[in-house]
Amino acid sequence: MSGGKGYQERKGSWKRGAENQGGRDLTRNAQKRFRKDVHKQKRRPDTYPLIKGLLAWWEKLRLNKTSEAEKLELVGMILTKSKGRIAELAGLHSASRVIQSCLKHGNKEQRKQVIAELKPKVLELAQNQYGHFLVKKVLSYDKGELNHMLNSVRGHVVALLRHPCGSSVVDDLYHASNSRQKEQLASEFYGPEVALLANLATDELKLSSLLERASSAQRAAILTHIFTKLTPILDKGLVDAHLVHFVIRELLNFAAPGAIQEAAQSLAGPHLLHLVHTREGSEAAANVVFASDAKGRKKIVKALKGHVLKCASEDHGHVVLLCLLGVVDDTVLVDKVLVKELVPGLKELCLNKFGKRVLLRLLAPSKAKYIPENVREILDPDEKVARASNLRLPTLDDSDDDDLDLEEDAGADGTGLSVCKKPLETKCRELLFGSSKLAAELAACCTGAAVEMLCSPHGSEVLAELLLVCENGFSGKEIPEGKAGAFLDALVAAVEDEESGKKVLDNFYGSRAVRNLVVASGSEGKSVFAKKLHPLVKKKAKKWKGSHAEKIVRAYDKIK
Repeated sequence: MSGGKGYQERKGSWKRGAENQGGRDLTRNAQKRFRKDVHKQKRRPDTYPLIKGLLAWWEKLRLNKTSEAEKLELVGMILTKSKGRIAELAGLHSASRVIQSCLKHGNKEQRKQVIAELKPKVLELAQNQYGHFLVKKVLSYDKGELNHMLNSVRGHVVALLRHPCGSSVVDDLYHASNSRQKEQLASEFYGPEVALLANLATDELKLSSLLERASSAQRAAILTHIFTKLTPILDKGLVDAHLVHFVIRELLNFAAPGAIQEAAQSLAGPHLLHLVHTREGSEAAANVVFASDAKGRKKIVKALKGHVLKCASEDHGHVVLLCLLGVVDDTVLVDKVLVKELVPGLKELCLNKFGKRVLLRLLAPSKAKYIPENVREILDPDEKVARASNLRLPTLDDSDDDDLDLEEDAGADGTGLSVCKKPLETKCRELLFGSSKLAAELAACCTGAAVEMLCSPHGSEVLAELLLVCENGFSGKEIPEGKAGAFLDALVAAVEDEESGKKVLDNFYGSRAVRNLVVASGSEGKSVFAKKLHPLVKKKAKKWKGSHAEKIVRAYDKIK
């Protein structure tokens, strides 16, 4: 007989368990489940029988084939069985899903019953691994509970932001709040001095207005408090919440160079990726890039690996990419990490409202018309940030908090400081004609998609600047003659061909793009494209009269 005495005893125990379940022998998997059930029953003798019964109903409730009437009945049964214990069950793994389903499938009265039991435990559940999902669900199903939730977390916002689950709850509350409520949430970072400067219930709580009314000592205390409260959040890497992005931006806007550099050291690297998806976060990330030293900027560039194309196509993410292209002096690293990832997605970037700005920044760094004014303001760091990038301070671990330069040194002269050494045009040349051969690859991409680019309001701008690079070169560098010639020929063919020409010339953007290409070639370039297209324009001038294409004919009169 195989197996020792202990094995036989264990085997007998499973058989006895099987007898209790109807006399059937348990399979190996069933034995595992039986063991698990026994463990749970011993661990939670009061709640386990209840949860087991609720889960049986929940399995029916979550099926798509269950009718609405049956779902309401099942929700009623679950709520009746768990009455008075819903908040307790919300914090448990399996039971939390049951309560969430009750909110999802229940009627108005049933939802009110669930919310009424959860409300007193909002703060506790917000920090629970499973309970915080319920808090978020309550907010999504009943916006009227927002004020109660805000009151429940008041005074605990910073502590919640240091907690992985609590941070997610605060983020949802922040997005659901109005501007006044957002100010109140942010004010918890400012310290007790806020109560001396403003009425928390009625006065404006923007940091800029508070600092205007504050004395120099109060100003230093507020900025120190923000820095102290943010530090553990940054150390834990919990920088996904929108409120954290806002507070980081405020600190970097108003703090002195020493504090700016310390914050930049904490954020330079993978943490910065969490900031680039919001407006406040991208502004803060830009200041972090400017305030970092060469080593910190290299960490940021390496952290973006694998995310460059997505970042370049985003409303706020492309701003951070523009900052990096403008200030990182190590163009070999930028070419190897950032530019290399842009090459496979060149067509998508050309046709994207934000992606085109990245390419135009490289093709025409001196032309401000392609970058909106609000983005240009972000790309131009202020004096304090420039000083921060040139400071050489010890780290927080080597300094006392009292010695940190948290107030602006009014006597320091920031004139003549720069956040980088290489001129922008030099960097753009090295990136366009580096190992990734961005300029040549862009010419090849536009050659194959000339018609689509001409008819795009975004792609046509890239074509105009690329045409000038093909005709004039860029700071002494030139695109290979074969690729440049093929690009110019493709543009002419797109207009000459009967099918594609009709598509381009009948399109408002397409005809305008050809007109702009003629003007650019004739006035800023060497007129190579203008001369190639001229015979066709001369031949079709009468036919094009009165159509969108007439503007192309008039363009030649302009460049004579």
